[in-house]
Amino acid sequence: MTASPRPILRSAILAAGTGAPVLLLHGSASSAAMWTPVIDALKHRFRLLAPDLIGYGRTDPWPAGHDYSLDDEVRLIAPLVMHEPRGIHVVGHSYGGVVALQLARASGVVTRSLTLIEPVAFYAMRDACEPQAWSEIDAFRQAFVDRIAAGEIEAAMRAFVDYWSLAGTWDAMDEAARAQMRRASAKIVLDFQAAFADPGPDPFRDIRLPLHLIVGDRSPPPVRRIAAVLFQRMSYGALQIVHGANHLLPATHHRVLSELLLARLKD
Repeated sequence: MTASPRPILRSAILAAGTGAPVLLLHGSASSAAMWTPVIDALKHRFRLLAPDLIGYGRTDPWPAGHDYSLDDEVRLIAPLVMHEPRGIHVVGHSYGGVVALQLARASGVVTRSLTLIEPVAFYAMRDACEPQAWSEIDAFRQAFVDRIAAGEIEAAMRAFVDYWSLAGTWDAMDEAARAQMRRASAKIVLDFQAAFADPGPDPFRDIRLPLHLIVGDRSPPPVRRIAAVLFQRMSYGALQIVHGANHLLPATHHRVLSELLLARLKD
């Protein structure tokens, strides 16, 4: 593996609306298209920017033979927003929430607020006295990685999808959607790697921004515990529980999410 030079990737983005800029970052095995209902609801007040993260949608996959980290996601995203004089609102779901936290640490990017929807910042549980939640998600990650390494893509993706939504969700999906998810499996391994990587001591110390955490009450316990840890660690935060929602909250509860964003984001 080589650390440099960094690969040059083609990236894709959805953009709509006018007003204060809002950056929307999707989660693993998804794409910018997941934000379409939210974009439609907010575009009368805000300028929405929704990039496809590396390996998803129309953005190039990560090439073999190169180390990967969250900084590589930020490297593609930052040029889209670093010249905004008033800064940007950043909204991230799942792995996109982890990327959003890394972006907030980046120099040259002025972030006005963070809205994190079920952020999978697994590293936050490592030193947060959350042994049960940590053990559950670490075992889940290892089982997924082992299955992918063994070529058991179907079993890995079935377990992945059903864990984050409901049992039987994978089997209920149409074949085109399952094929797309299978193609994402290698990048999901890298997403897990990045979300578990140690970001250094006190990684939230310098993130002093208005923070809105949103989590579903039917989501896996580790994700709910991560939201609680971030709420405790980041003194500028608010925590919102969406009843009846699981990890697919932006898709299943997009109207609720849009109303929350319209109420909290500043023009």
